Amino acid sequence: MSFKRPQKGINTENISKKERKLKKIYYDKYRFSTAEAVKYSFTGILFGILVCWLCYHSVYSLPLAAVILFFYLKNKKQELIGNRKKILRDHFADMLEALNTALSAGYSVENGIRVVLSDMIGLYGENDVITNELRIISAGLSYKKTVEELFVELAERSDIDDIKLFSEMLIISKRKGGTIGKLLNDTKNIIREKNDTLREKDKVLSSKLYELKIMSAMPATVILYLRLTFDGFIEQLYKNAAGAVVMSICLLIYIGAYMLGKRIINIDI
Repeated sequence: MSFKRPQKGINTENISKKERKLKKIYYDKYRFSTAEAVKYSFTGILFGILVCWLCYHSVYSLPLAAVILFFYLKNKKQELIGNRKKILRDHFADMLEALNTALSAGYSVENGIRVVLSDMIGLYGENDVITNELRIISAGLSYKKTVEELFVELAERSDIDDIKLFSEMLIISKRKGGTIGKLLNDTKNIIREKNDTLREKDKVLSSKLYELKIMSAMPATVILYLRLTFDGFIEQLYKNAAGAVVMSICLLIYIGAYMLGKRIINIDI
């Protein structure tokens, strides 16, 4: 595929050093920033110590706090990965809307990407994930990479079905000489309908997620209330082997129930 020079008014000849050194994001991985590492580590340590105090009330249980911290950080990473992928998915749909408008105005896909980049910066800011990805694609085009190759790479890094669908249909259109405008419009409509369905799902499950959070906090709240007001009532559960076994079984049941609730809430469609 020959590279088409952009139409008048679009400057792509001078790619800044910042754009040449853009960092590609692998969306199934996440690395905490220094501030996030401090924040979540502190929260995880406090949470671990609270669990040890509520369930065992012994310094010998503190190694459990380290285990809780490990799984807390792991769970937080998965949560942040999911949030980032959701943002990319939603903003990618908006990018397709803008790209469809650019194609309707007579731009090629390659030049339309550069026009849309400016629109996405105005809509979401310089540091948004879709802005970063469009910069990567724009920089790749300046090095004569094909647009379909760049979108396939994004699909592989993001592992998002909507982007995979668009990249596959883009390849088919380029190979068979199909009408890219019709392809983009059809893909955009499919993705938009799916996103509408996902938003409806989120609305339906939002109350259930709130209930899950409340129910998850209830056991700890009850034990904390008893520890602060009727400490003698449950004192026999502490500092003896039988009590430690009972509390361990209860803790495992609690963890299993929480994980089951999370799995039920996180329905994939």
